[in-house]
Amino acid sequence: MIIEKLIFSKHLEKGENVLYSVHKHWVCIFKIALEVGFFGFVVPWGIYILGFNSNLFLWTVVIWSSIAFLRYLYALIDWYADVWLVTDMSIIVIEWRGFFSNAATRIGYEDIEGIAYDINGFWPTVLQYGDITLKVMSGNNLDLKKSKKPKKAELMITKYQDKFLNDREMQDAGNLKGLLSQMIAHHMRQK
Repeated sequence: MIIEKLIFSKHLEKGENVLYSVHKHWVCIFKIALEVGFFGFVVPWGIYILGFNSNLFLWTVVIWSSIAFLRYLYALIDWYADVWLVTDMSIIVIEWRGFFSNAATRIGYEDIEGIAYDINGFWPTVLQYGDITLKVMSGNNLDLKKSKKPKKAELMITKYQDKFLNDREMQDAGNLKGLLSQMIAHHMRQK
């Protein structure tokens, strides 16, 4: 949770704490990792080792592998930064679109109608990933495709939503009790 707080601190209010985060599953970046690993490192370095040992080819391979590494780093950041942050105040849906562009939507717990998840297929069942849908009162549903452990995420969001709403009810009841006692005291003083 410390990592999420450091990376996503610009989306948090003062005093807000990240309780749980819902990320996409690693299967989302598995294909790009294989592509970058094979075409960015194995093939060029294999050709270099097999006999193309010139200085020019060495520098070409180093530059090619560096570009491949940067491509993988971009995909890794994109994968990690698409997240739902479950905080003690609300849920923050963050969508990373690039180094200089991201979008964040804050959903209050009182605005959530429900949450659903869908695990469909053999590999999603075995690797525990699926789609999560957050149903909001405004009618807009928010989806996170291929999320990691969607059942656990649904349970955690529901748990923290219940805790927030119960705490709020207790606070409202305390405020109402205080207001009523002030009104009675004021009424008693007037008599």
